[in-house]
Amino acid sequence: MSRLGNLYDRIYSLMCGKHPNVRPWHFQWLPVKDLYADLRRVLPQLSGKVLDVGCGDKPYKGWLSRADLCVGLDVASGPGVDVIAEPGKPWPLETASFDALLCTQVLEHVADLPFVLGEIHRVLKPGGQLAATVPFTYNEHGSPWDFRRFSVHGVKQLFSVHYEITEIKPQGALGSTLGTLLLNWLDATMNQWKVTRISKGFLLPVWVLFSAMVNLIGWLLDKADRTRAFYGNVLVLATKRCG
Repeated sequence: MSRLGNLYDRIYSLMCGKHPNVRPWHFQWLPVKDLYADLRRVLPQLSGKVLDVGCGDKPYKGWLSRADLCVGLDVASGPGVDVIAEPGKPWPLETASFDALLCTQVLEHVADLPFVLGEIHRVLKPGGQLAATVPFTYNEHGSPWDFRRFSVHGVKQLFSVHYEITEIKPQGALGSTLGTLLLNWLDATMNQWKVTRISKGFLLPVWVLFSAMVNLIGWLLDKADRTRAFYGNVLVLATKRCG
């Protein structure tokens, strides 16, 4: 990223916050508002030794208030990564060694999904807790490592064989979905050319105000949508069966 781009990101973060504490005028607020609310509710329930799969810089570590130890696993090294997972190879972790496992916004980027799900099942203790989130409606991101989306029914099918599902919940609704796609499209379009990237910096106050307006409208539309069919994300809580 250029020096100008880094400056823009620093100023934007000061104005609008950054993951996992974005403010309601951040252009990414709509897709994370329900995700954050649910994770703040759920993560304190995970106790003992917790594995964070696809941890990045462990943004949710502070919300794991009952965890004795939080181990971060990812495919590349980073400030929050304790264990490197090599694609196609068993994770360098003992079988049934974790009391709980967190996997949020990761499975859409996994090339070999059955293998990764098998490793998740292997390292989790019988009776251990699994908390996972996956996208249903979201633009392509992390390309070329973006392979799939999940409906509520798809998530049930994915986990119901080996786990007792205790909660499955769609996150967001029509307003969040439409607002997210609009703002992400505008941001991606503005980043395509040098002249528009420079203009983006000068138009930052307008962009923040416009994002706040779209977020407000999206939030209100979410309240009005009762279909439960236009969500953006899915949360699942499950317990590994002992048999």
